[in-house]
Amino acid sequence: MTDVDHLILGGGPAGSRAAQAIRKRDPRSRIVLVGEEPHPFPNRIVLSKEFLTSDIPAERAVVLPAAAFEQRGIELLLSRRVTRLDPDARTVELADGARLAWERCLVATGSRPLALPVPGFDLPGVHVLRTVADAAAIRSAARAADRAVVIGGGLIGAEVACALAANGLRVTLVAREPWLWGHLAPEPVGRTAGAILARGGIELLAARTVVAIHRDGRDMAVETAEGDALSAPLIVAGVGVRPNTDFLTGTDLLDAAGGIRTNARLETGAPGIWAAGDVAAFEDPVLGARHRVEHWLHAQHQGRSAGENMSGESRAYARVSAYDTHLFDVPVTVAGAPPLAGRWTEEEPFRDGSGTALGWCEERLVAAYRIGAGSIDVLLRRIEAGAMTPG
Repeated sequence: MTDVDHLILGGGPAGSRAAQAIRKRDPRSRIVLVGEEPHPFPNRIVLSKEFLTSDIPAERAVVLPAAAFEQRGIELLLSRRVTRLDPDARTVELADGARLAWERCLVATGSRPLALPVPGFDLPGVHVLRTVADAAAIRSAARAADRAVVIGGGLIGAEVACALAANGLRVTLVAREPWLWGHLAPEPVGRTAGAILARGGIELLAARTVVAIHRDGRDMAVETAEGDALSAPLIVAGVGVRPNTDFLTGTDLLDAAGGIRTNARLETGAPGIWAAGDVAAFEDPVLGARHRVEHWLHAQHQGRSAGENMSGESRAYARVSAYDTHLFDVPVTVAGAPPLAGRWTEEEPFRDGSGTALGWCEERLVAAYRIGAGSIDVLLRRIEAGAMTPG
């Protein structure tokens, strides 16, 4: 049994920033970070963009190398999986049999890609994207391919489709929803984003349900319920993620959706345990709702806040999430929490490939999409202020 002052479960953005924040406030305590991946702090934004379109080495897809953690006196246990956390005994068990006793613990284990429940999803040649190794495998396969099928109409699917098309592949994107990002975004946003992909040479097949994947000679074939048979040597699926919380089964920490319930200070209901990043179903003091945010930048900010609270602060996490991406050369920015929006209005109508949409929960502004050049700082401030009337 090893005693740890601050145990960080998860080597991604939330866990890494938390460890840094703790060390900045507390130069002497023992900090141990357990990560399932071989690299600490991978840059997941780079993995779905520049890494797939260039020859940058794997180490360039890592924000901080292991040596940077060691220089700060942060112990790393990498390529190690957590199998059980006991909130009462304040212990954690790892897959290799090791046990760690802790005084304070942050659960920042992130999420993992969902598998499509269809025959053939586990065949070689079908890829998902989460880790550096995943991205390296997709990049290697793309170099030997002329065509690709991307399954999933979310952010990752769109980004990967753009990256593969930029590499010269003929890309077909299969989406379950009637327009791109249809599970979150209103129709004007999704239609505009889909048109951008089409101009870049990507074939978008919307309102399709994948029912099987099988070998087709040297290629793979994706079959849909609507009768499509799409053959390509490379298949990439981005159909969502689920929180990595299996090791908490049987505890009282989970909500119905599998996230970890926290208050606004990211504390769970168990003494000495915090949660941050993809796994945290946190009470948002700005938007007035409990929700999760699955994004790399949000995880960094929330992890830093959790680390500060673990080492003496007691502040609510009151930051509106915002992130941006590019579809080819067109910028896209998302602010707030689109899943909370019950209706949408257009701040700037979507014409000629640009526009701004606002998402409302009753009369409260909770989200915004901006496609095309331009800042949404004003909209962020409106969300932060809890704007109560449209327009």
